[in-house]
Amino acid sequence: MANPPNKITLGHYMWSRLHQVGINTIFGVPGDFNLQFLDPIFQIQGLQWIGNQNELNAAYAADGYARIKNTPGCLVTTHGVGELSALNGIAGSMSENVKIVHVVGQTTRAMQKNHMMIHHSIGNKPDHSVYSRASEGLRVAAAQLWDVESAPREIDRVIRECVVKSGPVYIFLPLDLSAELVDAALLDSPIDLELRVDVAPLWDAVQAVMSAVKEAGRPTVLVDGLVQRFNAAPEAREFVRRLGVPFFSATMGKGVVDESDEKFVGVWNGEVSTPGVKEEAKKADLVITLGYIPCDTNSAGFSRKLEEAKTIYINPFDVVVKGKSYPNLAIKPLLAALTCALPSPPQHNLPIPTLPPPRTPLDASATHLTQSHLWPTLQNFLRPGDVIVSETGTSNFGICDITFPANIRLVTQIYYGSIGFATAAALGADVARREVEEEEREKEGGRTILITGDGSMALTIQEIGTMIKSKTKIIIFVLNNDGYTVERLIWGAQQPYNDIVPHAYAHLLPLYHHPDPTSAFHHATTKAHLTDILQLERVRNPTCVQLVELVLDKMDTSWKLGTQLAWRSEEHREYLSREGFVDTYGGWGLDGRAGGDVRWS
Repeated sequence: MANPPNKITLGHYMWSRLHQVGINTIFGVPGDFNLQFLDPIFQIQGLQWIGNQNELNAAYAADGYARIKNTPGCLVTTHGVGELSALNGIAGSMSENVKIVHVVGQTTRAMQKNHMMIHHSIGNKPDHSVYSRASEGLRVAAAQLWDVESAPREIDRVIRECVVKSGPVYIFLPLDLSAELVDAALLDSPIDLELRVDVAPLWDAVQAVMSAVKEAGRPTVLVDGLVQRFNAAPEAREFVRRLGVPFFSATMGKGVVDESDEKFVGVWNGEVSTPGVKEEAKKADLVITLGYIPCDTNSAGFSRKLEEAKTIYINPFDVVVKGKSYPNLAIKPLLAALTCALPSPPQHNLPIPTLPPPRTPLDASATHLTQSHLWPTLQNFLRPGDVIVSETGTSNFGICDITFPANIRLVTQIYYGSIGFATAAALGADVARREVEEEEREKEGGRTILITGDGSMALTIQEIGTMIKSKTKIIIFVLNNDGYTVERLIWGAQQPYNDIVPHAYAHLLPLYHHPDPTSAFHHATTKAHLTDILQLERVRNPTCVQLVELVLDKMDTSWKLGTQLAWRSEEHREYLSREGFVDTYGGWGLDGRAGGDVRWS
């Protein structure tokens, strides 16, 4: 039955609103309490559906999409079984300030009022909203829709909260309510996504920052991940350029400001930094952090020490200048105002640091594939515009040790660290990358490159099937090192709990009906094998998914991971040596004795 003139269903309104804020793809899994409001997705021009293998993968895919497109990512599930399956992915998005809209199709309002024992429920008088309470601490806002008159306003409200607060939101939509009608004219007024900026506190913060910069002899900048989450990357780049001093990034901020800039020194990971980097960082008498995330995995076990009297924190919603707080701000307009306030030419004329030449690994003469050879080799494979999706563990620590070309976008879940994230997130990241390139009409687009360990990929390996079905061209590098290497490095090097089920990766692409599985699968056990594979045209410029299996010794690892764990204590350094892990440069890369100020066990 056709809708009356100028009327649309609430489901149609919701999808249209999401499309208006830049979402072109909806991820998810169909279920009997969302099926009927999935249909309007296909009626909205420019909006598409990608079904996932499970709800957790859908959450990861939406997360990867949001990180690349700088709009919310969106997934839809059915209530109970579906929304709970996605919850770990939503928690990761909350932890790392990623914009996500999770639409949950709920039972009808009559079913909820009467506590009907509908499937997916619990008990003989079930509370159908019990599951929504499970996500209360993992979201920044939620709309429990019940009344068609207020529902459009509630949808608009949570979308705004998602964008402004940069975190997950929920829309709980009863199936019967989704079919009720609202005025189509409501779509004519865009959702208000503008930040509320009070000029007076903004100006006070700008003056405080500028005064500290003027007094400093050697200021520097540390760029971190929240800059990107709050859509302030362009402002951060311009601020760094106008300030004109040597600058650093944290791992989670890697690539936010181009590493091809001559004044980029490196990734400052406290005591676990490339030689010369921490020494240069410690020369600064003022450190300006942008979007700082001081978690252990982003600060080398808290070894990056920042003194209050020498630090300015420019955070998403406040600024702290040498211990004095300026609240109720927003990072994007603040950075823009700071940039305008900087003198031209720059006040400081500091020399560009010269770092020591690269060290020679102790296993440099090995012919088999090693971690010390892998990461610089992959660095040479990268090109401007690429999206890199890196998994928790060895991959994250390896990727932060290489220098990116310009315009590289890195997707990695360093703080929350849920293994399996990267494989499903790569699907969403690639979809977003293609959408951005189409919108910006880029002639030469980048590639999406997934780097993951075998243990991690096993958790979400099904999503490779969705990659193939969706005709993506993702290049997948899977590190086959026979198990959970990062866990072996922490404890139980030879224990069976760190082993995984072995995989015959050559069979993976045929399983999911890859159009050319034989030529798209590559197997490298030696350095020469890897060199040959990376020179293949079908790998360099893929037309379909490429899977590259990298066979590495299970006791080999990226040096930064080994060094960070050796830094924990002398006992742990001795453990790594005793168990026979590869010590890439000798002495586990430490200048002297190990030992931070955190007791890990």
